[in-house]
Amino acid sequence: MGYRQIASTLIDEIHRGNWSLNERLPSEMDLVERFGVGRNTVREALRELQDLGYLSRRRGTRSVLIRTTPESSFVNSVRSVDELLEYANTTRTTLLASENVILSQDKARQLDCPQGSEWLRLQLLRRREAGGLPFCYSEVYIHPKYQDVLPYVDGEHNIYTIIERRHNIVIRRVVQEIEAAAADENIASRLHVPAGSPILLARTKFHASDNELVEVGMAHFATGRYRVRIALDRKSRPD
Repeated sequence: MGYRQIASTLIDEIHRGNWSLNERLPSEMDLVERFGVGRNTVREALRELQDLGYLSRRRGTRSVLIRTTPESSFVNSVRSVDELLEYANTTRTTLLASENVILSQDKARQLDCPQGSEWLRLQLLRRREAGGLPFCYSEVYIHPKYQDVLPYVDGEHNIYTIIERRHNIVIRRVVQEIEAAAADENIASRLHVPAGSPILLARTKFHASDNELVEVGMAHFATGRYRVRIALDRKSRPD
């Protein structure tokens, strides 16, 4: 069991009222025994709840419940490629539309794809919970060779995993570029923010083992509703 599954279980229990505000949660060792995982996994799960605003943690003491609802912003903790897009698995995704498009010069430059090439474009909206404000509007471009995945997209989360399963390929390389941008009228209407508002734009490219470009995602995050926490372990130098 991974730390995100443990965090999800604990969040469900918080919502069900298993603990009261200002009450201490079970100790790390109690959770280690309950879930049958290592202590580091439990610590990552508790850190996830802390990032979401549920817990107050102090070294040497048990975590204290300080909120029964998450903070307004969604936090994505990243330690690996798999976790880079983990937010898609822990949020609610709605498929708004799908269509085949011919890339214009500007769009081709933006996606780093050949001008005039045809791609399947999906428009997706992501929310942390049903009825909440969307924190992300995405346009996902899929190589036409893999457009048969469309019937399986709605209800799924990470599209590249569907492509891997159905076409027996492996995504070997993921490249993500993040930059500040301004919301145009379309994006602003999707995210319920004024046009011209600052947003975070993440372009993610998925390459198969032969370096074929399989998918390109353009994710637009509303200010104040999403943040990324990256933790990288440094390898020890050989003696």
